[in-house]
Amino acid sequence: MAIYIAKSKKEERMLQIGSNKFELVDFRLKDYPIGADTSGSAQYEGIYGINIAKVREINKISQFTKMPNCHECIEGLLELREEAIPIVNLAKYLGYANHSLRPTDNIIICEFNGLVTGFVVHQAMRIRRISWEAILPPTRLIGREGGCVTGMHKLAKGQDNERDLMLLILDFEKIVAEINGETDALNRFTEDKLNNRVSTGNDETKTVLVVDDSMTARTQVELFLTQHGYRVITATDGEEGLFTLTALYDQAQHEGKEITDLVQVIVTDVEMPRMDGHAFTQTLKKDPRFNSLPIIMHTSLSGRANQETGKSLADEYVVKFNGEALIATVNRIWKKLMDKKENERTEELNEDEDMAS
Repeated sequence: MAIYIAKSKKEERMLQIGSNKFELVDFRLKDYPIGADTSGSAQYEGIYGINIAKVREINKISQFTKMPNCHECIEGLLELREEAIPIVNLAKYLGYANHSLRPTDNIIICEFNGLVTGFVVHQAMRIRRISWEAILPPTRLIGREGGCVTGMHKLAKGQDNERDLMLLILDFEKIVAEINGETDALNRFTEDKLNNRVSTGNDETKTVLVVDDSMTARTQVELFLTQHGYRVITATDGEEGLFTLTALYDQAQHEGKEITDLVQVIVTDVEMPRMDGHAFTQTLKKDPRFNSLPIIMHTSLSGRANQETGKSLADEYVVKFNGEALIATVNRIWKKLMDKKENERTEELNEDEDMAS
């Protein structure tokens, strides 16, 4: 029986639109030092979070159907309301020694990237409402998380009252991509780019700004756009995206150009530290320097309510990760902008000819 079911559409929309706030599920994974007495209380507790917009429900642990030749972190399939849902042992994926399934474990059933996946955690604690401004970008993490963190949030001090506790927001897109074996090409592309073996292009008339806090997602988008002839500029969140656009605007002004001469399309995620995609999009649409730039929301939030919210703010909404759908959308928006600019130039020429005659 589910112990939590995601919010209604109305509540979800009221929370998300323009507030730069979100709710997350606070869940825990527990571990013991090697050789420690596991019956004692001296255990490590990892504090993690996932955006509630990705969560369908949270259930108690259940029986799974084992699957042959699957990834070692997949426990099996859970049959839930006529759906066969793959179940990932999150503690095992993150390298916890204490990853055996227990009767007290919870399963967080998630829907994102158009997929439904369950994640086994040791304990689902509570729902937290947090401002994206309070989410810190991750530092260079060493250890069990392995680069799977997209943001951090400082909580109250622990029981020892000596240290602040940190809640880590995991990059579930990367986790699923790695389990599905989808990261090899991305890793090769990143390596080639670092070694200057990738032609990123210098055509300012086919330039896209990609704003996403997930390195996996940024690399996916950059790979597809580069393969289709686009020049790509990247930013890790809305705040950095706004800084980048301001610099491009100043450059355009200095060169006697328009901002759309230097960048034509913006592809932005929704879930990002400091400034989320909703706040970023609203800021651009209200700013006369940038409101001519078309914006595509490209996000793993595939629920209907999330799509309705995104479509009310941005020009297009594309669910991650469908490369062909994204390219088709970017091509269509780019061509529409180019046609508009050409029509404006033609009208200006006609006006000049009329004045001359």
